[in-house]
Amino acid sequence: MGAPEDTRSKSSPRLPTVLIVDDNPDMLVQVGSYLAARGIRVVPSNAALGVSSLVIRHRPEIVVLDVMMPALDGGSLAKLLLGLKSVPDMRIVFYSSMDEERLYELARTTPRASYVLKSDGLAALYEAISTALGDSRG
Repeated sequence: MGAPEDTRSKSSPRLPTVLIVDDNPDMLVQVGSYLAARGIRVVPSNAALGVSSLVIRHRPEIVVLDVMMPALDGGSLAKLLLGLKSVPDMRIVFYSSMDEERLYELARTTPRASYVLKSDGLAALYEAISTALGDSRG
């Protein structure tokens, strides 16, 4: 007789994973709590350095990036992450308070990217994530 079947994957599908990168710890908590309450698995990072190893380990569907961070800005980080072969379908959502025209241009010139202004709030971010995931939970 074989080993008992593992039914966890059938009864509880894998939650979508979103990696949030923001150097503001309060923003990480706020965004992370909001998304987790809506059925999204959140992996937070308060620094751009080391994020590629988090992407390889957790394989997020979406990476939410602050643009203005020390050491490595969000635009440069996005290009680095999109070059990783282990997550070919990963999408980027820039979440920033920078000038909208510059943010739009950054998203337009970054493959598989969109943007949300922080001033638009968490509901707008969730909507952008839902759209990027291709679901209609928002």
